Amino acid sequence: MIHVETISSHTRTGTLEILWSDGRQQRLTHAFLRTCCQCSHCKSFHLQGKTGDVLPEQLRITEIRPVGMYGVQLIFSDGHDRGIYPWTYLRDLAQ
Repeated sequence: MIHVETISSHTRTGTLEILWSDGRQQRLTHAFLRTCCQCSHCKSFHLQGKTGDVLPEQLRITEIRPVGMYGVQLIFSDGHDRGIYPWTYLRDLAQ
């Protein structure tokens, strides 16, 4: 089973870096992760055909909260804190 070795947020570059147990390294921008939020509010927004505003490059992750063995909750500088990002979802985002 593949699991996360380390996860770190780099405020200066606006990237989240994940090192997986199989040696794979993944870098995702904070703005990209915000657009990929799967919370009910964001899903509803997308199902209604709304695209929303382009998120600013200054958007940052301000906190990473573990959610058991399941994944993480990412807190963003725009105040959004509803999304939980399962490990499998994060890994698939780089595909």
